Amino acid sequence: MIDTKTQEYLREKYNPDGSNLRQYQLRVLEMLKWFDNFCTKNNITYWLSSGTCLGAVRHGGFIPWDDDVDIEMLREDYLKLEKLFKDTDDYALQTYKNEKYYCLPFAKLRDKHSKINEPGFYGLDNLFKHHGAYIDILPLEPSSKIIIHALEFIRVHVLVYFGNRVNNSKNRKKSISLLFLASKEVFFIIAPIIKRLFKNKCFCKENILRHWISGWYNNIRLKNEIFPLTRINFEGVLLPIPEQYDKYLTRIYGDYMQLPDENSIQTHSLEVK
Repeated sequence: MIDTKTQEYLREKYNPDGSNLRQYQLRVLEMLKWFDNFCTKNNITYWLSSGTCLGAVRHGGFIPWDDDVDIEMLREDYLKLEKLFKDTDDYALQTYKNEKYYCLPFAKLRDKHSKINEPGFYGLDNLFKHHGAYIDILPLEPSSKIIIHALEFIRVHVLVYFGNRVNNSKNRKKSISLLFLASKEVFFIIAPIIKRLFKNKCFCKENILRHWISGWYNNIRLKNEIFPLTRINFEGVLLPIPEQYDKYLTRIYGDYMQLPDENSIQTHSLEVK
């Protein structure tokens, strides 16, 4: 973890108490606590990932200028989560299976008591049922760069075609619907077919895990660097991260303990309403 003086400086500059960003972070922290309890009760394994893991290791919590919260789990735990999760008075699980216009290959845990303005893609955010604070839940599985690249090639061409229709259409709402429904069909009908055709040890190495997300072909995780998990302090709560977090974070970010040039920092500031 960085030294206390530097951490205090960063907190004061980017997310001081009472700021919009800090209020959002604290809201999401409550969601993390609830989710951790849910996973523990239901024997679902997950870990803090990417920048959230980096924040835990380097800052003891959130990266001061960031609002993203990402967690990862193996595909089998993800399917278990989908099966066991029931919407509560406070939270909903947003997936392509339960929301018509949601077409992302991962889930979001949504807070029902808040509303945020998201930078939508062709107005995607306006079509969602849930608009509250969220945590991204990303499934990992053995997969091949070749497989994901083939799927993405198809998906991008579909998005470009329908995206042009959106931009040139007088009936923008209808065209947006077509855009995301078409993208959804590619991910959740064509993708399983491609996966079944190529899911063998020649293409998919058991220790190499990937997300099914655009642009993440080379952003691999190694199973033997993740397990067994360990727990680390995150804003006063012990939450799971990969045991070999140094190798995990170095693979993603390089020298992750080196703070970025402050002139290059882009602050995130989702406002909770």
